[in-house]
Amino acid sequence: MSRSELISDIVDKILCLKRTHPIRVGVSGITSSGKTTLANEITEELRRRNRDVIRTSIDNFHNPKVIRYRQGRESAMGYYEDAHDYDAFKQKLLIPLGPGGNLQYQIESLDLGTDEYVNPEIQTANIDTVFVIDGTFLFKTDLIDLFDFKIFVETDFELARKRGAIREEMALGGYKKAEEMFLKRYHVASKLYLEQHAPQLNADIVINNDNFDNPFIV
Repeated sequence: MSRSELISDIVDKILCLKRTHPIRVGVSGITSSGKTTLANEITEELRRRNRDVIRTSIDNFHNPKVIRYRQGRESAMGYYEDAHDYDAFKQKLLIPLGPGGNLQYQIESLDLGTDEYVNPEIQTANIDTVFVIDGTFLFKTDLIDLFDFKIFVETDFELARKRGAIREEMALGGYKKAEEMFLKRYHVASKLYLEQHAPQLNADIVINNDNFDNPFIV
């Protein structure tokens, strides 16, 4: 199956869902698995089909540095436990869009650039809007029931590390430093996520993304 065919198949499955509230699509996977790219492609295909779609990420709901780095900038547990503001993520985005919600949502709670909390204008979703949301730890136990369609992107850790190190080498001071961060922080945390929450077992669909041009449904 080509990548475009896979994206089309996923969107077919999403649009078959019948809900009385917006459809909340979650795309999760280990760091640098390719989940952001996949979420963007799903969004593009939904728009091509003239569907109302909002694209956002749990990374718009980070904790400020004083919280997310309190266990150390290279701490795997710090990344796993402290990186994101899950309460804001649920209360400002996921819960209002779900059953019994008021449809009033916000798509961010923190400006990473300024490291300051933000309070953007509250928006009101249409009942038939599709929200495509990506994030590494989206399918933790206390979040899993807040998504209507769950996609887990499965990728070999070594491949993901190399892809991520290339992507982050400028930001983290070179390829070697970036690779060390994946080994010590990001992927140690990702392994904890897999071990403690088994997100791939709770997903509606699991996609192997080792070969970017030819991903396939597991």
